[in-house]
Amino acid sequence: AQGIELRNEREATLPAHLEIVNEAENEVLLTIVEGKYHQVKRMFAALGNKVELLHRERIGDIVLDDTLEPGDYRYLTQEEVDSVWN
Repeated sequence: AQGIELRNEREATLPAHLEIVNEAENEVLLTIVEGKYHQVKRMFAALGNKVELLHRERIGDIVLDDTLEPGDYRYLTQEEVDSVWN
């Protein structure tokens, strides 16, 4: 596996894992291990595709609460805070 060259980046992205969830709906699950500016949208654009809907499921070890409405938030547990710093 190899990364993708993005415009205005010195180095290619690290390799990502892509799983097709629903081919008819063009729905995929993409796992990346870094967070460059608008990385997912830019990766798909580099391959000639456009992201129409993007949903983040987790950040590192922190699983995002899918019951929160856009713009809402919740406090992190101490374990989640510790995972960010370690």
